[in-house]
This record gives sequence, structure tokens and C-alpha cells, in this order.
Amino acid sequence: MSRTNRRTFLFRTASLGIAGFAFARLSRAADACVQPESESLRASLNYASASANPAAACAHCAFFTANPAGSACGGCQILGGPVDATGHCDSFSPPA
Repeated sequence: MSRTNRRTFLFRTASLGIAGFAFARLSRAADACVQPESESLRASLNYASASANPAAACAHCAFFTANPAGSACGGCQILGGPVDATGHCDSFSPPA
């Protein structure tokens, strides 16, 4: 049976902590268009990050404002925060 010394134990524990932190950051990057405080409003409007009908996606909505940096996330006046340009909700309204 191998014997683990204190230094090896601390090194392995720190490595796992750093790996966990990196994983959390990467998984959060995938949800960059989501603000936790708007989850209940998103649920009440049946928001989906990918529209079943591309013509009814957020990017084609009157309430959507594209991100000038070219990001996939834009702003929504109804949801009051970032949304995915390919998303959809019940408040979709085509531009006038």
C-alpha cells in the first residue's frame, strides 16, 4: 500500500480545486446569455435559447438589440437583460 505524504496530498487537493474552478468557468461561459435573477421571467414567457422557427428568433424581434461587439448575446427590452440571438419567447414581436 502506498503512503501519501502531506505535500502530495495538498498538491493533489489544490489541483482538483483548480480543475473544478476552471470547469465552472467554462460551463458558465456557455450560459453567458443568462442572468440568474431573470430566470422566473424567462420561465413565465417560455423563453428558449434556441427557437424552433428561425424566422421568430430573438434577432428578428422588435424588442431585441444586437450586441455591437458581434456577440451571440444581445439585449432584450422585455426580459431586461441578455438573450441569445437564436432564442425565442412568447413576447416575440416582428419589427414594424
